[in-house]
Amino acid sequence: MGLFDRLRGRSEGAGGRPGARGRGFRVRGVPFFVLREDERDTVLAQFEALLAQAQSGFVVARRVMGSLSWRGYTYPVVDMEFYAYSRHGNPVSAFNAVECEPPRRPRALGVRRGAVVLETGELARVYVAYRFPALVYEGLPYLVLAKALEVVLYFNLIPKHRAVGMADAIRRRRAGVAGILEEASVEAVTELASRVLGGSDLYEFQLAFTVTAGDPGKLEEAGRELVYELKAYGVEAEAPPGQLDLYNLSPPRGLVVRLEPRYADSTSLRALFPFVDEELRDEGGVLIGFSGSGSPVLLNPWARPNPIFTIVGVSGSGKSMTAKVFMSRLHEVGGGTPVVGVDPESEYTPHGRRLGSDAIEVSEGSRLGLDPVKLVKAGLMEMGQAVDILSEIYAVPHELQGVLRGEFFALYEKVGDLAGLVEHMRHETLRLYLEGALAPPDRYVYEGRLPPLDQPTIFGLREVRSRRLKILISALISTYSYNKLLAKASKSVFFVDEAWLFADTPAILSLFENLARRGRKYGVCFIYITQRPEDLARSQQGRTILEQASTALLMRVEPEGRDVLKDIYKLSDSEADILVSAPVGRGILKSGVKRLMISVEPTPEELRLFSTSPAGGRSG
Repeated sequence: MGLFDRLRGRSEGAGGRPGARGRGFRVRGVPFFVLREDERDTVLAQFEALLAQAQSGFVVARRVMGSLSWRGYTYPVVDMEFYAYSRHGNPVSAFNAVECEPPRRPRALGVRRGAVVLETGELARVYVAYRFPALVYEGLPYLVLAKALEVVLYFNLIPKHRAVGMADAIRRRRAGVAGILEEASVEAVTELASRVLGGSDLYEFQLAFTVTAGDPGKLEEAGRELVYELKAYGVEAEAPPGQLDLYNLSPPRGLVVRLEPRYADSTSLRALFPFVDEELRDEGGVLIGFSGSGSPVLLNPWARPNPIFTIVGVSGSGKSMTAKVFMSRLHEVGGGTPVVGVDPESEYTPHGRRLGSDAIEVSEGSRLGLDPVKLVKAGLMEMGQAVDILSEIYAVPHELQGVLRGEFFALYEKVGDLAGLVEHMRHETLRLYLEGALAPPDRYVYEGRLPPLDQPTIFGLREVRSRRLKILISALISTYSYNKLLAKASKSVFFVDEAWLFADTPAILSLFENLARRGRKYGVCFIYITQRPEDLARSQQGRTILEQASTALLMRVEPEGRDVLKDIYKLSDSEADILVSAPVGRGILKSGVKRLMISVEPTPEELRLFSTSPAGGRSG
């Protein structure tokens, strides 16, 4: 008999129509444990609403084991499925509920020695919780689900007149009925009664867990592990008689005293919320790692409102390894997705071929041909971009920036290059500010021929010692690369590593922010990698980049960065604390409306290829 079949057509409890046909629904889970407190409250309120809508039935969270093959490697993975069932056929709308057929589930053939024999040859056993602690952890079913195949919460709404009568009797006797607490204190029972009298719904409920194994010995071991895991949370459970009915989701009543209905109000039942989903599987996404539940995380940045991706983490947190793994997989799976980047420490240039890119190492004497006047004349840079870069690099005062814009507009078509522009300027003070552009090493940046950029290119700047010169080259290369190559591709990637270098140059940060924003319509995935978010957030431009990212991977940070990320991404205190001590390669992934714990998993080949540590471990 199917998952829902035993209960179809039954009608009991309040609000049902006699003989009404039950209805099953597939519901969507949420990444509950990385939500802020206010977001959790909203989710738990929706769970209360679902119970009230169904009135009588059960909810199910179940694990489906599988595997995932990626580039010749096979990973064990876990899928989560969530269902709700209303005995009375009431419609359920919470958690994007969609009416569905019963899920596939091995059919029970009978019972042998206290175990249910399944058609697959496996054995199953159902354990029922009979004692709960005074304080039940929110999301308890999910916390122990790793030790069970599925968890089922049965519930039945007590009619209001009966619930009020029970509560009034409790209040008068100050004892008599236990709620979610076993051997509850007088005060706790009285509080339960007060909530019911105050309008809270009262339910009778049972919480059951199913374990499976291939033989009796392994089944006993699985059961012991589940019981011990539940005890760690203060919950006692046992496997009672009536196993066949329990497996078929039709629990009998009165088999043993511990299967007598338990009572709790809707507020107490919130703690038994089971729909915890740590899955992120974008269509067309690439494997970046695994969630806290063991589910593969497939990320497609173009599936978000904007394809801006920030990766934050201190040196040694694994951020650079993550960026290399993600971009190489995007390039491979995307059929040659172009990757262009600014690489201040030349961590990526050795792997240009793996990313489908040329690699150019730049030194302080390199003649790059990145003359802003020539770029503007060739349509490869906007005049405003050129003025902003020159103003930032040469510290042109705000009151003279308008003058520079006017001089540029008046002269750029009449002169051949930046040197000619500076020499012909009429404003003597402004000319003095820009004279540094005519001397080495700045002059070399503007002289020579432009890189052809016939194909994607990564520019390594490790040999450029001057931070100011690195910033100048990065700004010009970024603008030129975007206008020459990225805007012509259907999908492409542009990345900037060591982004904290630009923290004190708001105009350059504004340039990056502008490129990222404009790149959306061309399908440019802008990846911004930084180890010091606190530096970026000092300026509004840097903060905007962090805030606008539809996808953000937050890895280990210093305590100073903790508070910045907590504020920008609205993290809870516990989440923010996780970031200070996160192991290498682990962190919190925020993508669209989802947030989940993630462990980035390079293949052994990627670990060997991309590592910058002597032992071949994770880097960056």
